[in-house]
Amino acid sequence: MSHDTTQWTARVTVPRLRLEHLWMAIPAIAVAWMGLMHPLRMLDFWWHLKVGEVIVTTGQIPRVDLFSFTQAGKPFIHQNWLGEVLYYLVYRAGGFPLLIAFNTVLLLAAFFPVLHLSLEATAKPRIAALGSLVAAITLGWYSNIRPQVYSFAFFALFYWILWGYRERRRDFLWALPLLMLLWVNLHGAFILGIGLLGLIWGTEALRRALFAPGEDTLTDRALAKLALILGFTVLACLANPEGYRVFAYVRQLQVDPASQQLVTEWQVPDIKEPSGILCFFAPFFLTLLAFLYSRRKLGFTELCLFLVFAIFGLAANRNGIWFALIAAPMLARHLVDLEIPLSHARVRLPARLEALRQRLRQRQTGGEAYGLNWAILICLILFTVLLSPWVRMHLKVERLRPELVEKGTPVGAMEYIAAHHLTGNIFHPQCYGDYLIWRLWPQQRSFIDGRVHLYPLSFAQDYILVFHDDRWEARLAKYDIQYLLLAKEKNAQALIEDARNAAGWMLLYEDDISILFAKKP
Repeated sequence: MSHDTTQWTARVTVPRLRLEHLWMAIPAIAVAWMGLMHPLRMLDFWWHLKVGEVIVTTGQIPRVDLFSFTQAGKPFIHQNWLGEVLYYLVYRAGGFPLLIAFNTVLLLAAFFPVLHLSLEATAKPRIAALGSLVAAITLGWYSNIRPQVYSFAFFALFYWILWGYRERRRDFLWALPLLMLLWVNLHGAFILGIGLLGLIWGTEALRRALFAPGEDTLTDRALAKLALILGFTVLACLANPEGYRVFAYVRQLQVDPASQQLVTEWQVPDIKEPSGILCFFAPFFLTLLAFLYSRRKLGFTELCLFLVFAIFGLAANRNGIWFALIAAPMLARHLVDLEIPLSHARVRLPARLEALRQRLRQRQTGGEAYGLNWAILICLILFTVLLSPWVRMHLKVERLRPELVEKGTPVGAMEYIAAHHLTGNIFHPQCYGDYLIWRLWPQQRSFIDGRVHLYPLSFAQDYILVFHDDRWEARLAKYDIQYLLLAKEKNAQALIEDARNAAGWMLLYEDDISILFAKKP
């Protein structure tokens, strides 16, 4: 009895990873690296984490200021309550390392829609990667953990949905009101989602009314649907603890005099500063040059988006991120028409460069080293794992093992105050206030902190004068200050020396970061 045997050979097929895919991966990996390497900043994070703890443990959203002794009981709106709860739940699940990883995921969630829009605009991965690099660099600059990062992701997703609808690539408009239900409880920049939706609807409607309708013009039915979604999205904004008053709260933040005068990110970008160059002026001029030298015709809606968000970005440092997210796909769309084929160039290459060009062309037509591409990608991924906070804490290389909290955070001084159960009002720099709230509340309350809009301008100016006035003791006496916790910075050296020499103060604690004085009985 004979049996036919058939031998089956199993082949493992490795997906072909082209060089273009690596180009697209590089900006995303850069965003991940910058997010993972960013420590927990002193300002505008720690008090949010404490609010999340209060909401989770008490089951209620605070309606007044709980954390300062200078503004105690003053009405205060916690519009970011859902984002703060998420922060605390993530912290409770995995501590500071998981918080940093969570923030990195949010940054990537903001980047991928922009990368996809750039790829749709060009269909050339390398050009798409170059265009999206504008958004990647700006996201990396703004990668510190704060509720604003929630808005980065939601704004990019709104942009992806709306531009895809305009280009007739997809129709996910139904998701916008649902996304707004979350966004309005995460961060105050939800108003930008309404603005973006209204701007695209308005420009498309105006374009159809004033200009000859073309193939890419939205139909009346499509415009009506967009208007209906705009109405539902506005209604979704009311699903928050403050109701319609949330709009007044956002307006108050925009015009708050203390924030406008004293907070750098609310001031206009400076072309002489790295933040101004990287986050606004470089994306602005690159995109403008692409418009000027591109053979592609600039669309009316595209031009309006560029101008509106450029003006918005020029109004304050913190607005540069929105312009970068908007401009990246535009830059990619017009960069593709700046390419000049090498065969049409008038400059003749040297013999060695011409031979190298021919070999590269043969490689592209004859095959590609997919194994090498995979090796490069795996190395990039492994290095990303090394940068994760769980791994970095155990590395022996000091440069790759920074602290999870920002250098200069007064951890030692706060531990001393907690261990010795010090009570009484503390004067401290604003940058210490947020961490004091997280580490010492309710044992201690802050003098001033990152919630600048909580404090009147006159109070903020009085706080600044303490560091520059010989009558600093008289200024502090009206607040019944019992302790001075000062940072060893240049602007505080005079006050530190005065306290050392003053008969009414004694030194309690000192380290490389801060110094603590107590008022003598």
